[in-house]
Amino acid sequence: MMTLEEAPPSAEPTRLTDDQRDRLAADLERDGYAMLPEKLPAGWIQEALAAIDRITREKRAEDSSLTGVKVQNCVDADPAFLRLMMYEPALQLCYDIFGPMFHLNQSNFVSRPRDNKTVADFVSSSPWHADGPRPGLFPKVDGAMGLHYLKFGYFLTDLTHGNGGSLMVVRGSHRRPELDGKGGSFRIDDYEKNVVKFDCEPGTVIVFHQAQWHAAPPNQSETERKNVYISYCPTWMRPLDREFPTEADLAGRTDEERWLLGEPRPAQQWWLPRGNDSERMARFRRDSQTRGPAIVNYD
Repeated sequence: MMTLEEAPPSAEPTRLTDDQRDRLAADLERDGYAMLPEKLPAGWIQEALAAIDRITREKRAEDSSLTGVKVQNCVDADPAFLRLMMYEPALQLCYDIFGPMFHLNQSNFVSRPRDNKTVADFVSSSPWHADGPRPGLFPKVDGAMGLHYLKFGYFLTDLTHGNGGSLMVVRGSHRRPELDGKGGSFRIDDYEKNVVKFDCEPGTVIVFHQAQWHAAPPNQSETERKNVYISYCPTWMRPLDREFPTEADLAGRTDEERWLLGEPRPAQQWWLPRGNDSERMARFRRDSQTRGPAIVNYD
């Protein structure tokens, strides 16, 4: 078996088939999460890890008290993260769920060592929550949040040893009010049968609904846990962690990258496509021209 170090960086991901897209959409609707069928190409993992290691070293050199490091809007920090933004299977799923008018919502990476911190600060560990901001203020559908953005987790280091602070979710919780509205009285033990923990191999990609309850405990291993989250939303929603770029910022970007990063355009054009707008993401349509997108209906 080829190791990460031996793998060619140029390897590209395999496009999802229509049947795979159907299954993933069904998993998302039923469970609120799904695991993509293939792992990231080994070269992509290498590049992302190198970028995380470089930036983490710089952050820790600036502040010697830092252990865990989290960087928001990481797509602007290194080309490796921009490449992950263009991961084709993720964009195929987004096209199915949002149609052609979607763009980047948020990106970040976390490098989480064993640091023995007990406070859940979303760097050393994450408490049980649904994503927001202020998820309690999002519009509700039958008492639960609708699908406002879709989040992809790229797990780059080995978590199969079981104590590295793996992502955990509560199956089906995207259909419930956040933590069932229990606030400080919430007990995850009450949902034990539906807790899923992703003690996964490097390169695993998990997609989940932003209303899914999820958490990540502290890393208790000697392996620093490194992962990237990238999410997408309809173009009528503003990104969570970045301002829209200028034309100068977008120099050298492809048409697809420009679209996802939020190229300048008239206000109404974020809502209503003009000209070629609805064709910019056409590469991510289904292979079958006789079948429409598997829109996930959370009503």
